[in-house]
Amino acid sequence: MNSEFTIRIKELRKRNNLTQKDAAKLLGIGQTTIANYENGTRVPDLMKVSEIADLYKVSVDYLLGREDYARKVEEKKQEEEKPDYSYEEYMKSLLDGDKKTVRKILLSFLKKGVPSRIIYEDYIRRSLTETGDLWEKGELPIWKEHFISEISLENMALIKRRKYKENEDRKPILLLTPGAEQHNIGLKMVGDMLESNGHNVIYLGNLIPTDNIIQAIEEKKPYAIILSVTIAYHIDSAKNLIDILKQRFGTKTPTILIGGSAFEHVENVATVTGADKYCRDIDEIEKNLRRI
Repeated sequence: MNSEFTIRIKELRKRNNLTQKDAAKLLGIGQTTIANYENGTRVPDLMKVSEIADLYKVSVDYLLGREDYARKVEEKKQEEEKPDYSYEEYMKSLLDGDKKTVRKILLSFLKKGVPSRIIYEDYIRRSLTETGDLWEKGELPIWKEHFISEISLENMALIKRRKYKENEDRKPILLLTPGAEQHNIGLKMVGDMLESNGHNVIYLGNLIPTDNIIQAIEEKKPYAIILSVTIAYHIDSAKNLIDILKQRFGTKTPTILIGGSAFEHVENVATVTGADKYCRDIDEIEKNLRRI
């Protein structure tokens, strides 16, 4: 055992106002054994090292003097995964209609191993939000907004080619937009991220008749349904759909999660819509799925 271990267990014992006798009693060993650990003449086994770490509420790596090394390894990994291109460079290429550069940037991310989550959240989703804001202000023509949407879909298809975890044995999740809501790129992005995390995703998309949604639920038996609403005047469509599903399936209705930019200024979204939970992002979706 290295000298760092002997120094740290002694420091921790004193910091916790324990005598060698106190520490020995708490660990179920003799006082002499503690003294031998601290002077380096005796080495605890791995189980006892773990018990000592638990006693002082520190990590085993800290006891062994490896925490700094672990931190450096993690920092190096994060640096290696850091994208070579900034969001501003990515967005400028989109606004310029420079499809070649956009594809070059995306491929560089994939080649370097940048996590899909970073590409989705920090580049694609962010650029779509900014594009929508520019269009609403009249600063972007609709043809360019559509062009950016199509490029984003192509990029998402490239990301999805990465090997995903096997998920066919898991109960499915249905993803769709209610009523006439046609903004579905954000929902598709959520589906891709869930699939990459091992979920069995059935993406239905938009403009699905209610009777077809019911048929899909009866046939596929999903344990959850995720609805996305982007435009506020489609909130009523979501409410109506949820009400119909709960009347049709009663206590066997799959858990319904809802989200989307339409709810940014709405309080008590779950109560207003009748959904089981309102989720602001993929982390909240994952958290609620684990609870089902």
